[in-house]
Amino acid sequence: MPKKKQSKTKESRIKIEPPKGRPMLYWVGKKPLEYVKGFPAKLKPHEVFDPLNTGLRHEPPIFKNLEKDWQNLLFHGDNKEVLATLLENGFRGKVDLIYIDPPFMSGADYIRKVELRGIKQTQTMVDDASLLQQTMYFDIWKNDAYLQFMYERLILLRELLSNDGVFYLHCDDNAEHHLRMLMDEVFGPENFLNWIAYRTDVSRGRKKESKFFGNNLNMLFIYTKDKQEANKRFNPVAEENEIKDPLAEGYLEDKGRFFSTSDPGTYTEESLYHLAEEGRLFITKGGKFKIDKKKRRVIIKGGSPRVKYYLIRKGNKFFKERIIDNVWEDLLGIANQPGEATGFATQKVEGLLERVIRSSSKENDLVLDCFIGSGTTAVAAQNHGRRWIGCDINKGAIQTTSKRLQKIILDQIKEKKDVPSYSFGIYQVNDYDLKLLRTEAIELAIEHIGIERRKTDSFFDGTLGKELVKIIDFNHPLTLLDLQLLEDEIKKRPDEERNIVLVCLGKELVADPWIEEWNKKHPVNKVRVIELRTDKKYGKFLLHQPAMVKVKIERKGNKAIIDVLDFNSPTIIERL
Repeated sequence: MPKKKQSKTKESRIKIEPPKGRPMLYWVGKKPLEYVKGFPAKLKPHEVFDPLNTGLRHEPPIFKNLEKDWQNLLFHGDNKEVLATLLENGFRGKVDLIYIDPPFMSGADYIRKVELRGIKQTQTMVDDASLLQQTMYFDIWKNDAYLQFMYERLILLRELLSNDGVFYLHCDDNAEHHLRMLMDEVFGPENFLNWIAYRTDVSRGRKKESKFFGNNLNMLFIYTKDKQEANKRFNPVAEENEIKDPLAEGYLEDKGRFFSTSDPGTYTEESLYHLAEEGRLFITKGGKFKIDKKKRRVIIKGGSPRVKYYLIRKGNKFFKERIIDNVWEDLLGIANQPGEATGFATQKVEGLLERVIRSSSKENDLVLDCFIGSGTTAVAAQNHGRRWIGCDINKGAIQTTSKRLQKIILDQIKEKKDVPSYSFGIYQVNDYDLKLLRTEAIELAIEHIGIERRKTDSFFDGTLGKELVKIIDFNHPLTLLDLQLLEDEIKKRPDEERNIVLVCLGKELVADPWIEEWNKKHPVNKVRVIELRTDKKYGKFLLHQPAMVKVKIERKGNKAIIDVLDFNSPTIIERL
């Protein structure tokens, strides 16, 4: 096989504008975010949903290319790395609406069971071969770690938001006071637009016995980068409720129309003049009014002024319009919408995201959710003719989102609905699915780090000085499951006093907090990690260079015969 010269992918450093909002929140270990590293976004094989066969393939997903032929984007990876990649690829200031529903710092571990495609081919050890318990958010984080986690992501999201864009942050009472201060710091308190009180449920079961009232409330904080410009974007949202018998319900009749009245409250004299011209001024019994057009005012004699509110007529039916304010009690949580449930503990109802999207964006706007979870934001965006970007580190979330979107898009094609795109691509950021044979990967890592191989140990791969070494398979980052397997193994060795080194390619968010807690509780068997891309001493082990293959495809009857003529992996060659 001829050896081809390969150019190394340069790491990019993206400068981040520091927050200027005051007051500022401080915590132990607070670090400014001045630069972030961009990572290539690799289009996953066979992961473009393109039912109309347009042939769209954006790799990498550069904004100026997507602007000409838009395709929605779904990223699998750590959202900090994904957001950095979007900045590098020209998305700075291009996002019109951001909604995030981050972990709530609630002290809970959200677990769901998901059926993953191809799970039988993985080496994951689980009780049920077809089911994997995935921790959605491992909330053992200390307050300081959580605040740093959110601070960095809020800064990156601000960079992506357009000047007139709108940002919704969904949270509960566990972290709302901290997050509100973080948002003030990142966006500036002058750019706070409003907050939504969202009723998630009604008190029932054990909640009826709650001390100091049952908790059924979430909060949504709304911010922007330019309040004046963002206000132009707002679309008032109203609800219509049918009134079966207007007269029986106390409405007054006026030439076949029905209306109710209310006190004018803070209406000015000029406002009353305009209401009178519109036929919406009502004077109580015994009174009358006259319009003075010269002085643009209303002269009222006797009675009291009131404002008319007419019912909306549609055919022979009448409806009352209610303008939605910042108290949302009509969109109860997923427990009240069983038809939408996907199994995600943190799933939000479609109606909630539909209201956010309808009120704060227009058709063809770009919507971003970097905690996509079950995909509800992307679902609502697709349904309402918006472009969208979704991201999650959880593979089950990506598959669930993809499945939901495929069904919606196929229905839209049947209905000939006009939307920005009927397709989406799934991208891998920071290549966690690197396809190396396990034995080859272990040998390469051993040589690179200087590990002494021990083939007699069924669990550990060798030693580094006086430490035991475990190499995590390179087709996935270090996960909670890997750490639990390590804990189980240590329990089987009560006399083992050596510390442990874990060698991995990427880490899930839960890894560092778990290791920190473990090391506090164990004077021996302390754990440290060598991450082969970022470690100061052993980093740069693997480069972002995809393998290349030359094949010959021949059709025989109803079968396709594929001959691999040449295969070239720059990653493997670099290690030889």
